[in-house]
Amino acid sequence: MKSTVLVVEDDFDTLQPLAELLRLRGYNVITASDAERGLSMARECQPDLIITDIVLPGKSGLHFIASVRGNKLLESTRIIVISGCGPMVLVEAEAAGANVCLEKPINIDLFWSALDQVFGASRAAEPARSEAKEDPGRVLAGEIDDLVETLRHCTNKVEKEDTLKRLKARILETQARKTNLPEQNLR
Repeated sequence: MKSTVLVVEDDFDTLQPLAELLRLRGYNVITASDAERGLSMARECQPDLIITDIVLPGKSGLHFIASVRGNKLLESTRIIVISGCGPMVLVEAEAAGANVCLEKPINIDLFWSALDQVFGASRAAEPARSEAKEDPGRVLAGEIDDLVETLRHCTNKVEKEDTLKRLKARILETQARKTNLPEQNLR
């Protein structure tokens, strides 16, 4: 059975690639763009993992984490924080109940390690590496991983925009594969 991940993030350029990467790795993904909607969705869906930012519209991610930990149905749900707020806020997030805290920009290797940490090394959601070589969808997932890492190291606006454009194209290509639509119809 696939694990369900709730991603609470208000920045579309972070939310969409992150959600798509998780889907490509075999997770069921639900998303919310603010803490209140995130809490409502968490209560409704009871995800296996919540990934949240700290700076959100309305109530903060810290308030969101405290609300999750204060809810009897959700109190044991694993939480990963991904934020650009700095180390002191990440310490506050851990004190509020986050299991793992990562800084933005996202280091994709640290991100996958954090998922391994919260789910354990033998996650059923990720297929064996030998299968990944044979599946064109897995090749796309690897390219998306590489583009996310490239984006992390962009040094100027033009480079960042070019990388984001290529990343979005790969995500659209992946979505086209899932819905069996020709890629050119999505552009």
